[in-house]
Amino acid sequence: MIRDILQTADGDLDFFEGDLSIATTERVTGQHKRDILLAAPGDFAEHPTVGVAAVDSIQDDTEQFLRNVRKQMQADGIVVTEVTFDAAGALIIEGGYEKH
Repeated sequence: MIRDILQTADGDLDFFEGDLSIATTERVTGQHKRDILLAAPGDFAEHPTVGVAAVDSIQDDTEQFLRNVRKQMQADGIVVTEVTFDAAGALIIEGGYEKH
């Protein structure tokens, strides 16, 4: 089971009664996906190859972008069932961490 500091929808630290909120796998999967998408390789000193840099690479080849997203999610331990764009152009990443 993964435990992590919970973030707000805006990516800020989430506090409850003055303390950092801690959440388990189900609540942090979405924020991990978001963090990996927004981070560029080198942003995490302890894991320098992690990051999609989606803001910079969204205009790249679509298939290459989707492959990179899948690869980065899988490297973080997410079991990915689908990575695609929906009809409106929103990125869809289906999958989550395995429950132990």
